[in-house]
Amino acid sequence: MHVVQPGQTLWRIARAYDIPLDKLAEVNGIENPARVDVGTPIFIPGARATLDVAAYPAPLPFERPSAAVHPGPSADFLWPVDGGAFMRPFGEPRRHHVHAGVDIRGARGQDILAAKDGVVAFCGGTKTGYGTMVVLDHGDGVQTLYAHAQKVLVRQGEAVRRGEAIALMGRTGNATTEHCHFEIRLENHAVDPMPYLLGTTEAHR
Repeated sequence: MHVVQPGQTLWRIARAYDIPLDKLAEVNGIENPARVDVGTPIFIPGARATLDVAAYPAPLPFERPSAAVHPGPSADFLWPVDGGAFMRPFGEPRRHHVHAGVDIRGARGQDILAAKDGVVAFCGGTKTGYGTMVVLDHGDGVQTLYAHAQKVLVRQGEAVRRGEAIALMGRTGNATTEHCHFEIRLENHAVDPMPYLLGTTEAHR
């Protein structure tokens, strides 16, 4: 049994135990996988031990991309803000952390676009500096994160296509101006998004 802890989602639990989300929901009689109360005991079929499932979004270690996890030059990620100007780079030192993505300027209420086909792993407000955000899972350990949104336009578990509007530009969380903080995560480690974006005509510094 896995007891749901604060900040954990059924999707995160299913991923940690390597079991399909719909199967986990079915065996536990959960009608709405997007809403699981803290303290709920979840039966994990086939599990031999209880795993430590990090709350979402989990704190991420700073890590440069390596050949072992780099998806290669065929990774064609769309610049997530049409016409958006590059603001802040990956790896920029901050007071208590290192910048884990790139910041892209845009107009309030402007569409934030999915960088690649994927499934919505998380969407909504957070109590972290990210503010309101969307996280897409693209499979093979690859995720993208879009933070500081004014409003989300998708639902958890929804499949989205590359270029589809998933949120509206805002300045929620630790943001001093309207922009999109964009991350690419490989196996839950933040990496510099620019090598994955520079192969597209939409990416501009």
